[in-house]
Amino acid sequence: MAVFEVSRQVKRRCALAAELPTDHPQVLDEIDALVEQLPDPETLYAESRAGSMAAVAALRNRLDAYLTELAGCADEHADSRVLGAGTTGMLVAVATGANPAAGSAMVSRGNALQHLPKVSASFAAGRVSTAHVAVVTAEAPKITRFDLIESQVVTIAETVEPGELRRILGVLADQCRPEARDHTAEDLHQKRSLSLSETPNGMFRLDGYLDPVAGAALREALNTLMGRTSREDQRTATQRRADALTDLTTAGAANKHPLGVSQVSVLVELEDLSSDGAVLEEDESALGARMLDLLTCTAIVSVILGTRREGVFVPLALARGKRTANHHQWRALIARDRGCLRCGRAPRYCQAHHIHHWRHGGTTDLNNLVLLCNRCHHDLHHGHYTVHIDHGIPHITPTTDRSPPLTA
Repeated sequence: MAVFEVSRQVKRRCALAAELPTDHPQVLDEIDALVEQLPDPETLYAESRAGSMAAVAALRNRLDAYLTELAGCADEHADSRVLGAGTTGMLVAVATGANPAAGSAMVSRGNALQHLPKVSASFAAGRVSTAHVAVVTAEAPKITRFDLIESQVVTIAETVEPGELRRILGVLADQCRPEARDHTAEDLHQKRSLSLSETPNGMFRLDGYLDPVAGAALREALNTLMGRTSREDQRTATQRRADALTDLTTAGAANKHPLGVSQVSVLVELEDLSSDGAVLEEDESALGARMLDLLTCTAIVSVILGTRREGVFVPLALARGKRTANHHQWRALIARDRGCLRCGRAPRYCQAHHIHHWRHGGTTDLNNLVLLCNRCHHDLHHGHYTVHIDHGIPHITPTTDRSPPLTA
């Protein structure tokens, strides 16, 4: 039987919650009763559901505005002292079931709105959300004479989402204090953090913060790797994002020899050895001996020997005996497969898959290896398709059923 020890802070919050008064205006009970009368969404048409979502969001904004006003008023009248809650933030947290930080943030917004009448009015009317108000109250102090542009800001806030509003107000703040831009960027950079923890069921949880530059770069990379959805792709957006992150780590870790701008592969057919002929792996353009000599002075060149079969360059086997493909085999696989054999994803996001697995006697040889990205590798091991090599050329055969996962 598991025994959990409750912290002193939790005990204090429970005691405060137990002693919290329940008095409130009767109209709140009437509103609660009306909520019970809302129709089942299944009975509504598409147009009615869309309109209802907008109406409910506006009502929620109005209630949030009233809750924020209550928090600000409680702070102004020192209700926390009267009720023995310590701080208004703690009082709000206990009353709303939020954490103390969220309670304090609500108090700050309530206090700030007392000096932003137009923003407060729009909030009370349900035309802007708590997220919009949080942006305005955070950015307004950074803008000189904000009162002169408050009406325009409200108009913008009522038409754009909070992220875009933050960007617009950030530009205005930078114009007022251009010297603060670098300090703000450095402050955000110093707040960067990343943690990776293993959960009891073996999953890993990733938490952290990135500065705007690093965050935008990661988002762009993930969006690129996620690609477009298709009817056959049953993954959720979060699953696709997780797979994209796995692809990134594959490129940086599992594949120890990814393609780089300073690396060049030269494909040399056995028939061309006597004439010093070769082609570049990137676009298979012809390459003479002099140019090859020049490239060896300016870049890392991998020379890959092979022959052509059915128009495909088939590298010779270069190494055996190890579980993972070595550098030369990686270059040869890239020259042959050009990327993921199934979807065409770039080599830097691929893994070298053993067709006949190494643990079951398969060799780490080109005739037993193909390049597959993380997702396609996963699908292969779950029986979605099979791979075989015929005369040095890899082929894919889709399966008509969902076979049991392969043993890897």
